[in-house]
Amino acid sequence: MGDLWGTLDIVVGMPLLNVGPGGALVQSTVPLTPQSVHHVAVSCQGEQTPTSVQVRHVRPVVGSDGRQYYLIGLEFLFMPSTLLSQIESWMIGGQRVAAGLM
Repeated sequence: MGDLWGTLDIVVGMPLLNVGPGGALVQSTVPLTPQSVHHVAVSCQGEQTPTSVQVRHVRPVVGSDGRQYYLIGLEFLFMPSTLLSQIESWMIGGQRVAAGLM
């Protein structure tokens, strides 16, 4: 048959460490390429909101368990109103974020 071209979607959960209307800081076991664009779903209380992000910075760190992971700064390229409302709620309420990016 030969070579066949295609795409592969991979879902990787990334804990959300910090978030604001402009972007987010996530933790990942997978380094992402700076300036790359990704389609993600922000999950909060069982609901997922799709959006697009661009990787602005990646920093390797070592966890308390000795494993290496990455802190990744993301810029939101598209801000759905449902996501903006949730972020504003977190900021006003001063709640710890129990959400994740996929």
